[in-house]
Amino acid sequence: MSVTAPRLSILVASWNCAPQLAQFLESLAAQSFRDWELLLLDNASRDGTAELVHTFQRRLPDAASRLHWSSEPDTGIYDAWNRGLSLARGSYLSFIGADDTFIDADSLGRIAGLTGTGADLITARNAYCAADGRFLRHWGSGWQWQRMRQSMNIAHPGMLVRRELFERVGRFDTGFRICGDYEWFLRLPPQLRTVHSSDPILRVVQAGVSHTRIAQVYAETFRAQRRHLGAPISAACWALNWTKYGRRRLIGLA
Repeated sequence: MSVTAPRLSILVASWNCAPQLAQFLESLAAQSFRDWELLLLDNASRDGTAELVHTFQRRLPDAASRLHWSSEPDTGIYDAWNRGLSLARGSYLSFIGADDTFIDADSLGRIAGLTGTGADLITARNAYCAADGRFLRHWGSGWQWQRMRQSMNIAHPGMLVRRELFERVGRFDTGFRICGDYEWFLRLPPQLRTVHSSDPILRVVQAGVSHTRIAQVYAETFRAQRRHLGAPISAACWALNWTKYGRRRLIGLA
């Protein structure tokens, strides 16, 4: 008997981060919205992640159809996400970090409720915190092609992407280590059906490589922009992004 496809496929890449993943799984289990499947895409972790997932499976109703555990060596987060794209069955895809957690029990339901609009992209804001737990800012804008040309301006974790977009523009480029999602966004056409919510969905800790390896982030951003926008625009954006980063450092937001 066929299993009805879920509305959302949640893709989470992990590598030796069992304590953080445990917090995410608890926040997911507490969600009031239940029409989802979870794809855990692990890079052959050896820190007890497998045992953690098996324990969670025993707690989850219909775990056989709702939780897909794939643990094998990969070359990074984009390789793992591409693996998940082959397994996902949902109409919308959501990419969430293994160390992110939902703001409250209705977070997923609030953004999932917007799928009724039929939008290609459904964006929201997230709450960004320091490694010591201090709240830093709410951040994340709606889709604006002109702003995206300059730098990433939407909160990728937790946003919903209609599956057909990957069929139109392809999967993530695994040649990128940090900014493969940004390069993917630059492939999208300026005109998309989008909707944005000002509600924060996830609590995101600014401790990952995209927040700590700034020079590498901007180097990959420049490479993606040069590929899609040309050298002159890319050089101008590179200089502007470093200026904006310096300003954020001065006021304690970076």
